[in-house]
Amino acid sequence: MVYIDWQLGLIANFFMLFATLQLHHYFLKSFSIRYLISDITLSLIFGYIGLFVDDILILLFICFILLVNWIFAKKHQLDMENSNSLIMAANVEVVLFSLGTYTARIIFFVANGEWKLRILEIYQQNFITVSILINLIYLAIFLLIIHKFHAQIVKLWIQIEQYNLGKRVFEMSFSVFVSFMIILIISDLQSVTATIQASTILIFSVVLIVTYRQLIFFIRTMAIQNEAKEKVVYNKQLNEYLTSVQQQYTELRKFKHDFQNIMLAMKPLVDDSDSVELKDYYQDIVQERDEMCLVSRGNIAQIGAVDSDPIRGLIIQKFFIAKSEQIDFHLELTQKEYHFTNDTLVIVRILGILLDNAFEYVKGISDKEVTCAITQTDKTIEITVDNPIKENLNFKNIFKSGYSTKQSHSGFGLANVRRLISETDNLYLETKVLHDHLMMTLIIVGGD
Repeated sequence: MVYIDWQLGLIANFFMLFATLQLHHYFLKSFSIRYLISDITLSLIFGYIGLFVDDILILLFICFILLVNWIFAKKHQLDMENSNSLIMAANVEVVLFSLGTYTARIIFFVANGEWKLRILEIYQQNFITVSILINLIYLAIFLLIIHKFHAQIVKLWIQIEQYNLGKRVFEMSFSVFVSFMIILIISDLQSVTATIQASTILIFSVVLIVTYRQLIFFIRTMAIQNEAKEKVVYNKQLNEYLTSVQQQYTELRKFKHDFQNIMLAMKPLVDDSDSVELKDYYQDIVQERDEMCLVSRGNIAQIGAVDSDPIRGLIIQKFFIAKSEQIDFHLELTQKEYHFTNDTLVIVRILGILLDNAFEYVKGISDKEVTCAITQTDKTIEITVDNPIKENLNFKNIFKSGYSTKQSHSGFGLANVRRLISETDNLYLETKVLHDHLMMTLIIVGGD
């Protein structure tokens, strides 16, 4: 065992914990001054505690954060996205920090021509500095690698949330993390040699990579299965509704035919009447009848113009939800075809949140009406969700995590929208209030 001065040990502990938290924030794209101050404070406190508990430090640190999040969470339910990000960051940093430490050992042993631990004690200040620098290099390499697969990672996160796989991912990741911590603690208690510990870390690294690869395969398999099931349900619902629309249209044509006959039969009576009011009323009815034939306030039967199965399926699903909750949901399409080629899953996630928020809001007011309008010009598609509002909204607050105008709601929906848009280069969100209507427009740049 290498005996390091407590001040250098505190620095090493602080760096490992602080790096874990920054990696966690990087996964969530949630950097802020408030987080930075709390991260420094928490890392210093637990860094000092780590001087007495050695390898169990990171396990205590992660469990403490999870416990605090659980205590302050509504209904005492962990945010799975936040928790999975934290466990993943801890797994990665433990491996990289350990590899950095053992790499620094090899460098010092080779430089001094002998493989003795006392060399590390003699040059402990330089040893800790080199270990941290190597850890930073490994972190930079890791971030470059995951940045290369940024789009795939975002898609994976969306699939985890969309198909409620967060709990399974958490259980698997946390189990691997705890298992490795137990191995390190036992090896420390049994005074296992550095060579065996290094071999254990390398084996764990391989196991970690294989585990996450299997996890990704499992998530993609579940996503494919769920998408297939949803597509069958969506198509069945669409066919049923279109059949219903056709029947209603047939009945409407019969009514219009009878109505025209009745109006024709009444015309001689109205012409012979001396009542000016009756004649005016008759003319108004005739004019309204003609105008009604020209009015087309979009309905779900138009959804076939959208060529994306996931987006079309989402809108159909939301239509039936609105119908079951007595919400007047209108779909306005001005073109014959709409082409969605990129970021379909992200668009589905964002549109789903916008429609859910609109539905939840209008359920609490008398004017239960929501409109979804889609327009496409050149290579830009705009999807607008419009709903009436009864009070002024603070645009600075509505996108904050936890904010909600609805009771008994977590308020994470629009915060997730902001995060998803910030992680996708060709998506933008425009929010405005016009004539007491909240209009949120998702702008997609780069379509056909």
